[in-house]
Amino acid sequence: MWIESIRIEGGSLDGFQQSLSPGLNVLIGGRGTGKSSVIELIRFCLGAPSSSDAIGKDALEHALGVLGDGKVVITLTNGSDRIEVSRIATDADDNCPMEISPPLVFSQKEVEQIGARSQSRMRLVDGFFSGRGATSARRGPLHARIKSASTEIRTLLVEVADIGEKLLALPKLQERLADLQKQGAAQRARSAELDGLRKQLDELTPLTSAATVRAGSIGRSADDLSEWTDDLDLVAGRQPPIESWPAQAMTPDQLQPHRKRLQTAHERLTAAIQEYRSVIDDLEVLRRASSEEKSALEAKGREVRQKIEEQQKGASVLDRQIADLSQEIAALNALADLRAERLGRIDRLHVQRQTALDEMHAHNLALTAGREQTAARLTAGLAPSIRVTVKPLADYRAYVSVLNAALRGSGLRYRELAERIADTFSPQEIAVLAERGEVSVISKALEINEERALRLAEGLRGDAGAELLVTEVGDEVVIELLDGTSFKSTDFLSMGQRCTAVLPIILQHNERIIVLDQPEDHLDNAFVVGTLVKAIRTRGGSAQTIIATHNPNIPVLGSADFVAHLESDGDRCFVHVAGALDDVAVVNSITNIMEGGREAFQRRAAFYAESGSE
Repeated sequence: MWIESIRIEGGSLDGFQQSLSPGLNVLIGGRGTGKSSVIELIRFCLGAPSSSDAIGKDALEHALGVLGDGKVVITLTNGSDRIEVSRIATDADDNCPMEISPPLVFSQKEVEQIGARSQSRMRLVDGFFSGRGATSARRGPLHARIKSASTEIRTLLVEVADIGEKLLALPKLQERLADLQKQGAAQRARSAELDGLRKQLDELTPLTSAATVRAGSIGRSADDLSEWTDDLDLVAGRQPPIESWPAQAMTPDQLQPHRKRLQTAHERLTAAIQEYRSVIDDLEVLRRASSEEKSALEAKGREVRQKIEEQQKGASVLDRQIADLSQEIAALNALADLRAERLGRIDRLHVQRQTALDEMHAHNLALTAGREQTAARLTAGLAPSIRVTVKPLADYRAYVSVLNAALRGSGLRYRELAERIADTFSPQEIAVLAERGEVSVISKALEINEERALRLAEGLRGDAGAELLVTEVGDEVVIELLDGTSFKSTDFLSMGQRCTAVLPIILQHNERIIVLDQPEDHLDNAFVVGTLVKAIRTRGGSAQTIIATHNPNIPVLGSADFVAHLESDGDRCFVHVAGALDDVAVVNSITNIMEGGREAFQRRAAFYAESGSE
C-alpha cells in the first residue's frame, strides 16, 4: 500500500495537490515553505501514532494550525484498490479505515527522543512485533476480570470480618443460655402444675427461632438482589447509542445491523431485569409470609408466658430470657453458616483470579519473547555498528508509580519504601499479601516494624490493590552504537549519535510507508552518505518512503523517484517544481536551493562511473 496523492483545501497549503511515487519521494525547499506541514498533515489524516504523548500533542497543534478550517484528502493505492481518506480539523478522531496500517511518521525531534527515552525505544521495537496488537487486545479483558474478582473479594472480606466480630459473642451467649436452662429446669421441678404450659413454650421456642432465621435469610436475599438489580437497571439505562449514519458517508448504513443487534440485546437485558424484579416481588411475598409466621409464633409465645406468669411470678421472666437468648444464638449460628459460604466464594474467586493472572503472565512472556526475537533480527540486520537488546522485567517505573500513588498520605516515607517493595515483591505478591493482611510476612521481608507494615497493608488495600494486581514490570529496550571498539547505549550518546543509531532501525520497516521530516539534522554528511542513504536505497521499491530534507545527498544519491520543490509567497505554500530526479527543472532546483547540491550530483556521477552503471 502506498500514498498515491495528497490534496489540501484551505489553510496555508490551500490548493496543494500532488501525486507521489510508490518509491522514494523527497520534499525540498527553504525553511518556511511547508515541507514539515505536509508531513504533519499526512500524520493527521492517516492517524499515524507519535513516539510520545507530548510530541503527539505538538504534531496535532501543528496540523490544525496549518489546516485551519480546511480539509486534507489522501488517496492510497493497494494493488487494484484505491482508498480515499479525508479529515477536517473538527474531526475528533482520524477517519482512517481499520484495514489500513498507518504510515510510520517521524519528525527529527521524535528520532532524537527515541534514543533518549525508554518508553519511545520500546514503542520502536514493538512496531516491528506483529503480535503486540493481539496481546494488547487480550490484556484489557484480563485486567477487567482480575479487577472485578478483586473488588468482590475485598467486599466479601469486609463482610466476613464484620460477621467474625459478631460471632465473638457466641460462646458467652451459649454459656449464659445453658445456665438459664439449668435455672429453668429447677423451677419446673418446683412447679409441676406448670409443666403443660412449659412444654408448650418449649415447643414454641425452637419454632420461633427457626422462623427468625428464615425471615432473616429471606430478607437479606431480597435486599441484596434488589440492590444489585437497581445497579443493573442503572447501567442498562446508560446504554450508549449507535449514532445515525452520516449522509456524507456515501455508502448504505453499515451500522444498521449492529443497531438492530444492540436493540435486541437491550430488549433481552430489559426482559432479564424484569425477571429479576419478578423474583424480588416473589421474595417480598415470601418475606411478608415469613414475618407474619414469626409474629404469630411470638404472639403465641407471649400468650403462653402470660399464663405462666399469672400462675407463678418470675417464671415468665426466665422463660423470656431463654427465648430471647435462643433467638439471638440461632441468628448468630445462621451468620456462621453465611460466613462459611462467603469464605467458599472467596476461595473460588481466588482461583478465578489466579487463572487470569497466570494467563496475563503467559501473554507477557510471549510479548517479551517477541521483542527479543525482534531485537535479535534488528541486530543481525544492522551489525556490526548497531546492537538492540531487550532486558526482561527491568522497567519498574509503572510499578513504583502505582505504589507511590497508593501510599501518598499514609504518613509513611513512601518513596523510599516503594523502591524497597519493588526490589522485594512483584506487584501481584504485595497486593495479595496486603489483601490478606499478612503483616508479619511484610514486616520481615521489608525489615520494618509491624506497625509500619500494618499501615502499608492498609494503604495497599482497596482500589490500589486491584491496580497493583494488573500492574506489570515492563521490559527495557537498549539501543547501542559501536563507538570505536566498544558499544555505547543511547543514554550516553550525543544527539547526533542517537540519531545515527535510531534512523537505520526505523528504516528496517521494509513493509510500511515511512515518512521522515529532516532526518539529516544533527548528522554528519559522512553518515548521511554512507549509512542513511544506503538504508533508504535498501528499501528500494518494497515500500514507499517520503522525506522532507535540506540535504541534497538524500534525493540524489538515494535515487529519488520523485522530487517536489516547495515555495512560499508569504501567505501560501505551494509546489514550485515537481518531477523525476533527472528532470532538468528538478536538477536546477536541487543545485540552486540545496547547499552542496552540485557536489551531490558529482558524487553520484562518480559512483556510477566506478560501478560501471553508466
